[in-house]
Order: sequence, then structure tokens, then C-alpha cells
Amino acid sequence: MNSELPAVVDVLVVGGGVAGLSAATWLGRYQRSTLVVDAGQHRNRFTDHTHGLLGRDPISPQTLLSQARAGLEQYPQVTLHAGTVTGVTGGEDGRFLAVVDGTQIIAQRIVLATGVRDQFPQIAGFEDHYGTGVYHCPACDGLVARGQTVIVLGGGEHVPAYASEMLDWAATVRIVTDTTDPVFDEAQRRSLGEHGIEIVDGVADALIGDPGALEGVRLCDGGLVEGTTVFFSYAHHPTNSLAADLGCELDAEGHIIVNEHQLTSVEGVYAAGDITPGLQLVPIAIGQGVAAGVACATSLRGHDTTDHAPAPAPPTHQFTTD
Repeated sequence: MNSELPAVVDVLVVGGGVAGLSAATWLGRYQRSTLVVDAGQHRNRFTDHTHGLLGRDPISPQTLLSQARAGLEQYPQVTLHAGTVTGVTGGEDGRFLAVVDGTQIIAQRIVLATGVRDQFPQIAGFEDHYGTGVYHCPACDGLVARGQTVIVLGGGEHVPAYASEMLDWAATVRIVTDTTDPVFDEAQRRSLGEHGIEIVDGVADALIGDPGALEGVRLCDGGLVEGTTVFFSYAHHPTNSLAADLGCELDAEGHIIVNEHQLTSVEGVYAAGDITPGLQLVPIAIGQGVAAGVACATSLRGHDTTDHAPAPAPPTHQFTTD
């Protein structure tokens, strides 16, 4: 995927997941010179399947990204680079200076598609089971647990609501509080009990069973909680350091606030995918990438662009009447 880094581009896309590649696709269709920098830390890289994508349900995340990259080959203005953006600053001339693997790049626009990082359970066997019998997204993977016994691992006041989502699919739901301290108050416990959700106070130690044939979770005290599927929810951390450095407005959870065109509070900076508020699903990330790419490309009308791209159309406001 690596190519020689251009010194100047119309648009720098940070993140090569579905949101970033979707934005790059439409920037390519508008013939804007675009550099996509991908650190390879895609949130769903461990899972076997992406679900709910129209016409491609299911599809492996690797296949989806591979096909998206192949599709970008038809757009000569788009360059893909496997690497890391370590800094972005805004200049007085309205352009941005980015550092990509130690090399300085000048861009007129930025699209941030940096996603989030999930906090994983610290239990033996997690890496072997993640994506086959252990998941983090009920909407994405809840259907695979239909009729099964689901164990929910997590910490925090949000866990009861998270566990209740599993009742859309699971026959039985059991929460392992995963702490020695009280987590849920009595009202929460009563509500969970009324809905048939079991609470097991204890700390998860290991996953039992072979990958694809999970049998349950062993606790630190030696007890076994039986179940065929595990869903976990501790925390997810938006990868927002570049956004914060640029001065983009963030919500209380650290997501980048955007408008209907995926434009952030900083002129010239767009964001798409899980790094923005709302549902975190692949089809939505793709759609947000489309919106960001089109808005970003059309914002360049009437502006000078790089030698690698044709001159854009003039500003559309010149052709409107009051």
C-alpha cells in the first residue's frame, strides 16, 4: 500500500478504515489529490465478519477493506500510505501542516477518520476467542447469539442497560460484575431480576472452551459461569489527539462534534466514523465518509489545488441569485 509521499495534497485523510476509504473514494471521484494515511489499527480487525452491510452481509472486514483499496486504484489522484500521522497544525494561510512518519505534508483540508480503541477484558484466552465467540457490539453481532446463553463482562453503571440489549436475541443473559466492589445499586438489581438477567458478583479470570465452542467464564475464585457467547463493555477511547491539537470541539465522551456535512468546529477539518457521536456501525461510517468526502471536495471549489489535480469548478455562489 505504501507509495512515495507527496509534499502537497488537497486533502489528507487520517485513517484507512471504512470511513476514511469511503471519503477517499469520493474525493477521488471529484479528482482532488488525496493522501490516505492508515495506521492499521481498525477496530474490527479481530472479528470474522461485518454484518448488516447492504448487499454484502456478511463480509469479512479484511475483504471489505481490500476491495475498497482496490477500488481506489481507478482514481490516480488518491495515494494510500501505511503509516502514522504524528501531528497536524493549522497555518495562517488556511492550510495545514502534517507530519507523516517524520515527513512534512501540506494539505488544504483534513478528514479525521481515526476511530476509537476498545478497552479489552484482561482474561486468559481473550485473543483466541475475540471475534468468534466474544464480541463488544450487540447491534453488530447480537444475532449470532440468538437462542444462546450470553455472559456480559463489564464495569460501570452502563452495564445493566448494555446487558438488557442482549435480550433482543439471547435466551439467557448473565452479568459478571468483574469486580469485588459493589457496582449496581438495588434498584438496578431489581430491574435486572425482573427481566430475568442474572448477576454473578465476581472477577473473570479465563475463557473456557475452544475458539468457536465457548463453554463459559472461569472466575478468580474458581467458579464457572456457563455460557456460549460473551459480550463485553468496559470503555472505548476516541482516538482524538489530532482533533484536540487542532482545536476541534469534542463532546463529553471525547467524540468530535460535526455538522450535517461532517464539518468540525474548525474550518477545513472534517470527521467521519466512530470518532464522531452516534451509532457506531460500519454502514453508518461508510455513509459519513461519503458525506465528508463530498463536502470536503466541494469546499475546494474556487480554490487553487495541487498540480496533481485538475482545476476545480468555480464557487457555486457566483451562479446564484438573491
